[in-house]
Amino acid sequence: MLAIVLAALTVSPSPSPTPLLKTIITVKSTPLCGAFATHTNAAIGSAIQNDRTLGSTIATLRSDDLAGSTMDRYAEIHRLSSLADSIYRQYRAGLGEVNQLRDLAKQATDPDEQAELKAAADALGGALYRQHLIQRDLDGFVAFLEASDMMTDDMADGPRHPMTLDMPGALPAETTAFWLPATQNALIHPPLLVGSESLEDDVSMSQAASKDFQSRMPAVMQDEATAGGHIELAADHC
Repeated sequence: MLAIVLAALTVSPSPSPTPLLKTIITVKSTPLCGAFATHTNAAIGSAIQNDRTLGSTIATLRSDDLAGSTMDRYAEIHRLSSLADSIYRQYRAGLGEVNQLRDLAKQATDPDEQAELKAAADALGGALYRQHLIQRDLDGFVAFLEASDMMTDDMADGPRHPMTLDMPGALPAETTAFWLPATQNALIHPPLLVGSESLEDDVSMSQAASKDFQSRMPAVMQDEATAGGHIELAADHC
């Protein structure tokens, strides 16, 4: 059989009230059940680590360091880049484990066990992919900040010209930056986007990104809760 132990899942700055995923400890099992425990634990580890990193990301984006000194701004951008890299690494590692679980599902002879294994893999994969989508948007914001700095004088340490905004509808919707504060509700003309915003605008966009990422975490939590239920049912077959 398999023993299941609760794994503490804390997502700063908004901790989850209850554990959503559980770590499996092999007590006595078939080779399939042993592999199930190994790959499930590894996938859970990646998802939990990404939740924690996303919590740090959300908190970091609330800082006003992008409008601080040159060193403060550099450190903030570097930290956001490192956080994005960490999320991507865990996403790739977790996805590999999820694919292993899908392969195990095909090997199961019990139809119920097979269904639960596949459902657990799909839900874990969904959580990891949602985390990955947030990471991709974070990478985009970091690239925007880096490109913006390349457009300015390295010796300058002050606000840029305010960004120029066009009226809504002037450009296709896909040109709207997701991190643009909702209160501005406007499209940015591409030639004036990079480097034309002020440092205070960067802070506003960073805080808008924080709110956006925070709003997407409940969907990640739901996938993890779903995965936890299927993992427990699959473990019952072991």
